[in-house]
Amino acid sequence: MLTAHRGIPSKAPENTLSGIRLAAQLGARWVELDTQLSKDRIPVIMHDESLDRTTNGTGLLREKTLDQLRMLDTGEWYKADYSGELFPILEEALEECKRLNLTLNLELKLYPGSDPEALAERVIELIQETEFPLDKLLLSSFSGDALIRCRELMPDVRRGFISDRTDFSLNQTLNEIEPYSIHLDHRILTPEIARDIKGTGVVLAIWTLNEPEKAEYFFNMGVDNIITDMIDQF
Repeated sequence: MLTAHRGIPSKAPENTLSGIRLAAQLGARWVELDTQLSKDRIPVIMHDESLDRTTNGTGLLREKTLDQLRMLDTGEWYKADYSGELFPILEEALEECKRLNLTLNLELKLYPGSDPEALAERVIELIQETEFPLDKLLLSSFSGDALIRCRELMPDVRRGFISDRTDFSLNQTLNEIEPYSIHLDHRILTPEIARDIKGTGVVLAIWTLNEPEKAEYFFNMGVDNIITDMIDQF
């Protein structure tokens, strides 16, 4: 299985509605997006802590209200053709994924100063309000606290623990988070680590692999899902 990372950033601005649509057009069945809270606690779609890279604004996302974010352009930085791309809120992304029949891997993105429980609570509220189908949803995060709160509020939602390290406690992760999946940086995955994770019955995903010629190697290792910026190249 393949997941379109932030949409398809090799062809469209990341974490945008246009990127979601294009990924679906190019055959994606899974899409990964990042969510954070605005200053007024509205879940929005964006990866970075700062607005500087992927919008025409500056400063920290969490210091801006939704009204301020909606004034920004999230496409022009990428290509003139995408000028006027509106800053997306999570509700819009959920509706678009439903319309396109995409399975969503939604990463709860946290930075120093962010409140993991508040983000989890607002995301769960929105999932309930929009009646997003749980069989089309995976909530993932580097934050164990965020995932534990998701489990408390919505036990049936699938949870994915993300790590760029191999020294985390697998048993503790299984006991506290009860993950559906574990997502590792592909550069740190070894056959031994893959065996240990797969031996628990948990789904194994890797990120972010942009070399199609290596896909077979990782699938043979036991990887179930490859997250990539280049969904159209695999």
